[in-house]
Amino acid sequence: MLKAPVSEIFCSVQGEGLYCGQKQVFLRFAGCNLSCKFCDEPAARGGDAFMEMSGAQAAMDILRLAGKNRAAAVSLTGGEPLLNWKFIKCLAPGVKKAGLALHLETNGVLYRELERIKGEVAVIAADIKLPSSTGGKAFWYEHARFFAVAPEKTFLKVVLTDSTSLADLKKAVALAAAIRPDVPFFLQPATPRPGGVRPPKGIFMKKACCWAAARLSRVKVLPQQHPIWGVK
Repeated sequence: MLKAPVSEIFCSVQGEGLYCGQKQVFLRFAGCNLSCKFCDEPAARGGDAFMEMSGAQAAMDILRLAGKNRAAAVSLTGGEPLLNWKFIKCLAPGVKKAGLALHLETNGVLYRELERIKGEVAVIAADIKLPSSTGGKAFWYEHARFFAVAPEKTFLKVVLTDSTSLADLKKAVALAAAIRPDVPFFLQPATPRPGGVRPPKGIFMKKACCWAAARLSRVKVLPQQHPIWGVK
């Protein structure tokens, strides 16, 4: 029986992106193929804090929580959900049959895996990982291939820190504009944490927003809201 490493399944309010403020059930996978310096999720770094769950087990928990909390959507998050694309293919039919919309939150790199499940998800919340923000390598090619798989379902997010370069932001905007100029495009200043990354200064945010808005029609600045609300 196919199983996947699931860190937790819970109901909360979406705190990022296009569906911010919507009640959702979250299935959080453990493990990630990247290691971003602004990552705020311990599950992404692996470890032993997860359960090996089958699709049937996960579906039962999801449907129970969705019914109890009147949630209309399920968000697959992580970590990186696409590392478990076979599991998602098994999980999706039961969730969709119950009338729940399936949202995918992803780092926007694993385009081959997205090809295999693009028909199963209603919404794709994809990051563009700016190397000056993540402290890692660039993925411009992978992001372009990823976004081209299902642009009509996708919205984009870039995390900005006090080390983010305007040159990286410009590349991300150009990538988005080349494929879909009306894509919802979110500029997310990093959530400050003691000893961790810091958000950019206001003047940088203004420059970034003006540059993006001159080339894309649906640009918003939106910090993470769930830490403000005190929820997961």
